[in-house]
Amino acid sequence: MVTTSSATRELALLHARELLRDRRYFYFALFFPFGMTGIFLTIGAIAPKSSGTPDFMQLVIPMALFLAVTSTALTVTTGPLANLRSKGTLRLLGTTPVGRARLVFTHMSARIVMVVCQALALLVLAYAMGKVEASRLPALFGITLLGLAMFGGIGYLIGGRLSSPDAATNVGTLVQLLSLFLSGLAFPLHLMPAALAKTLSVLPTTCFADLMTTQMSAGEPYHPAWLSASVVAVTAVAVTFLAVRTFRWDQGEAG
Repeated sequence: MVTTSSATRELALLHARELLRDRRYFYFALFFPFGMTGIFLTIGAIAPKSSGTPDFMQLVIPMALFLAVTSTALTVTTGPLANLRSKGTLRLLGTTPVGRARLVFTHMSARIVMVVCQALALLVLAYAMGKVEASRLPALFGITLLGLAMFGGIGYLIGGRLSSPDAATNVGTLVQLLSLFLSGLAFPLHLMPAALAKTLSVLPTTCFADLMTTQMSAGEPYHPAWLSASVVAVTAVAVTFLAVRTFRWDQGEAG
């Protein structure tokens, strides 16, 4: 007799194998943050230093962690999940006692392992390069997981509704790029018009970026850490709830 725990474990392993087999998404999401880190470090090293300008090097590690979280939560979640729907795999799973919540959380388990490995590697690199103090590493790691919960919920909200893998991937990529460039990491908010900067500063995605900034020695966060953490946590719960409730097993299923 198959127990609930063993069925859940087998489903999680199935999703892990599916993640590894999909090389187009997997390798891109795995190595993209490290490649961009190299580019960021090169830009920071050759960029002229002027007084009064933001220290770009202080943003390298937050940007790398941001990309690790969003690449995994969006790139290797939205497209592959929509692909399972287009092939009819989700329709078959929908006839079993799996349930939407268990499917989402078992599907995410391999992605969590992936982000944990990426985050640990990036944080070790940051410490070795003297970019982050050892005492701040645990907090940055926890912030990364909190961000994964939020962006993971967004990823499943997208992948759980769209039937086209390409459309789901494109929407996920758009969300990733907009979140990065409007979060204050790629382009500091204080260089934007005041009204726009104030509006963007309250977005949950910006709060996640701002939360990482609180752990950088020369970081200049816009909000207290507790406020940003609260916004990200509440958003994570809300989008995950919506993702589970609105998840579609079949392409023709009513919303």
